[in-house]
Amino acid sequence: MKTILLSTAAALLVVSGASAQDGRIHLGGGALHIDADGANVSGAYVRGGYDFTQFFGAELEGHLGLKDDTVNLGGGVFADVGLNYGVAGFLKAQYPVSEQFSVFARGGYAWAEFDASAAGLSIKEDDDGFAYGVGAEWAFAGPNAIRFDYTRVNFSEDANVWTIGYVRRF
Repeated sequence: MKTILLSTAAALLVVSGASAQDGRIHLGGGALHIDADGANVSGAYVRGGYDFTQFFGAELEGHLGLKDDTVNLGGGVFADVGLNYGVAGFLKAQYPVSEQFSVFARGGYAWAEFDASAAGLSIKEDDDGFAYGVGAEWAFAGPNAIRFDYTRVNFSEDANVWTIGYVRRF
């Protein structure tokens, strides 16, 4: 799956060479919330991307866990669960509804490392899987925008990821 994602991204770079002047770089960051198998963890993200055309682009992002969750395992045993860090890459189809507002759908691949501790034992585990989602972006002042998106990640246990943040376009 990783090979397919990287090959597709490389092919889009080659094909989009003629329309590079239409592309725009964007950088941003903000807050994220992950709901995975009953554990709710929060963190921060940074994201960078390139729009090949007004309708297609690619993005890379990094995640850092900031707030763990306590999960009841049953029998009076509780575990602290958290996100350490993660990375993801996406291809994005977008539609500019107006000059200031656009909607998008994206698909790609994500990897993350999680940790859990209970009853004096600690484990770290990484997981990866296909990721897909939708979102919207509102440019409130020129190249400055607010973005919201939802992404479903097919880890061994599916995860729902919500982000909200700031975007700067160049």
